[in-house]
Amino acid sequence: MLITTRKLNRVRGSFYVYLPKQWCLDYNLTSDSEVRIQEGADGTLLISPTSTKPKERDYLRFQVDDVIKDQIENLLIGAYIVGVQGLNIGTSRPLDMTTRERISSWIRKLPGFEILDEHEKSVTISDTSEKQVVLPVLRRQFSTTKYMLGGLLRALDTGETEETSRIVSRDEDVDRHRYFVERLCHIALHDPAYARRISITPSDCLHFSLAAKYIERIADHVCGALDEIANVETVDPFLAKSGKGLAKAYDEATHTFFSSEADRGEKRRTALTKASREAFEALVSAKRMSVRLSKRETSKRSYGPHEVLILFHMERIASYCSDIGEVAINRIIEKRIHGPSIVE
Repeated sequence: MLITTRKLNRVRGSFYVYLPKQWCLDYNLTSDSEVRIQEGADGTLLISPTSTKPKERDYLRFQVDDVIKDQIENLLIGAYIVGVQGLNIGTSRPLDMTTRERISSWIRKLPGFEILDEHEKSVTISDTSEKQVVLPVLRRQFSTTKYMLGGLLRALDTGETEETSRIVSRDEDVDRHRYFVERLCHIALHDPAYARRISITPSDCLHFSLAAKYIERIADHVCGALDEIANVETVDPFLAKSGKGLAKAYDEATHTFFSSEADRGEKRRTALTKASREAFEALVSAKRMSVRLSKRETSKRSYGPHEVLILFHMERIASYCSDIGEVAINRIIEKRIHGPSIVE
């Protein structure tokens, strides 16, 4: 990384500095080239080429033994999330078919990753996708989890669990979207040019990663609650009523999280003020729901073990909705502080 200082020069009342020669050569800049100048919130100036190509990265190579093979899923997920473009897994002995099938099964859960080459003692995996924008992937994750939550609500209302298998199968989609969001955020943090192209800030990366994790946890607890409902003869009406409250809390959390992105047709300051109020209301509502379910879970009512677990899963869903509300508030506050200037 180049770090240098330059003395200011002055011509006709204007100031200028010479750009480092090697930097210009690295990016094929000439006297006819243009550069992009962006002022940071702390007074810094960021100078970048108007057109840059992402730097190619070498393949990450792992030599696995019998112990590491048992953790092959963690290896694949970790490499994927941190933005590895290529991965080569090798062994000192021929790779057994069971391990190959485990690798293939997990690759199908990691969008963009494909097995490009296989040999007796190695498997080569590469990212074949175009880098996508984070927000649409995150919206899809929220939407899929809402569908799952709707299935839980129907099961609480009717006690029927015929659709459980179809709903639970969508949990893999939610997991896949979480991995994808975290991967794209890691790439954005490591590749400033890419981050600028898709207009994502480091704080956006933090907020999106947190939201993706919370949504994935909600989906897990939906699956857990559905498993327990299958073991209950009659669903307590309190649970069915609380399910409707959960759906409302989830919708409010979703709305507030994306509210700072929406074009409300209002002046920016007014829109963000309204979004702030809605976010705080959603946060308070979700926390009240969480406390109410928690008290019911620990009350002296004669609940069986399965009903207690249903209450536990529902309380966790409400708690994660409040966590999403907190992230939404942080996003809105940041937009108000660091957002573009407002013209009244």
